[in-house]
Amino acid sequence: MNPSDRKKVLALPFYLAKRSQLPEPRRGQHEFDLFTQLTGTNWYSDARTLIDSETKITEFDYENYLDQQLIPKDASNSKEFKRLVKVLNLFSLTEHEKLQESKESFKHLMPLLRGLSPIEQETLIHKIRNSNRILGDSDTGDLLDEMTY
Repeated sequence: MNPSDRKKVLALPFYLAKRSQLPEPRRGQHEFDLFTQLTGTNWYSDARTLIDSETKITEFDYENYLDQQLIPKDASNSKEFKRLVKVLNLFSLTEHEKLQESKESFKHLMPLLRGLSPIEQETLIHKIRNSNRILGDSDTGDLLDEMTY
């Protein structure tokens, strides 16, 4: 075996471990229209967004989000209140973050949709919606097995 061949064989696991991208829908594809129907937003509606301009709740501007009559005066200095504000910040999503989350989950669903006809795609999406599952859920394969048997 030549030294160059030996190096190629030794490097093979690194070449095989390359990152792979999930497919994205493009204009003109049925999946693009399907994403727009599901989310109500265009896939490219955040194309010009560099920085998310929508603000989230913080301990410095909680007055804009919470009613002052519900908060006792001394509560804003407590650790529990600051922890509550951090949790509210963590679990609240801006429109940009919601769109990014929808995109990621739809990307995981794209390989499954590619093998289906447009009618079958709409049927699968309808089934997922009515099963109270999110797009790209790990149970999508189980759902497909359930539908085929």
